[in-house]
Amino acid sequence: SYITPCSRNDPDLENCVVRNGQKAIPYFVNGDPKYRVPRLDPFFVPELSVSQGNRQLGLRLTLRDTETFGLRNATFTRAKLDLKAGEARWDFKIPRIEILGQYSVSGQILILPVFGNGLANITLTMLELGYKHSWGLVQRKGKEYMEFTEGEIIFKTGRTYFDLQNLFNGDKLLGENMNMFLNQHWEEVIKELGPVVAEAVSKIFSLMLSNIAQLVPYSEIYPDT
Repeated sequence: SYITPCSRNDPDLENCVVRNGQKAIPYFVNGDPKYRVPRLDPFFVPELSVSQGNRQLGLRLTLRDTETFGLRNATFTRAKLDLKAGEARWDFKIPRIEILGQYSVSGQILILPVFGNGLANITLTMLELGYKHSWGLVQRKGKEYMEFTEGEIIFKTGRTYFDLQNLFNGDKLLGENMNMFLNQHWEEVIKELGPVVAEAVSKIFSLMLSNIAQLVPYSEIYPDT
């Protein structure tokens, strides 16, 4: 199997996790029915949404039928584990992530009113992300299995690009100006749209880990050798 376990007693456990995790990425991104892992590049999510502020001044953005591309080029850079507490953080660098889908938006982005629906492309470059997760152990058929309780994505991104088609009911001039504004002020915009990106990436990790953990006993993931 391409999943190589790391001994829980290994003094170099964290580097072992990084090394073996990096080897597994090319296999996981194509999906693996054995572990009930769907294709991860692209990764399909039916709906993502962010809602901020009140109805007068807030922003409501929904992305539907999204595909996220780029995970196959991820580099696993660091792992921090506390097996006794059931906590870990994994850090990755990804040169480019593209999120494509159908969007609908209304409200304000920064200071400008915006509305529309159509095709969206959000492209992030030089992405650095950390996935923090925790788990408990549950008994099933005489064996212990990890049960994940929560996960959180922390990320920062380099240059980010936005292309929202059919803004303002298809008004070409207003739409082009808004896209230009979004791309000029990408650092501020990504702070507002960050939850959508974090949710898209978090779903990838949580699905993969929880499916594997349901099938593979804890003693086989981190053997006591």
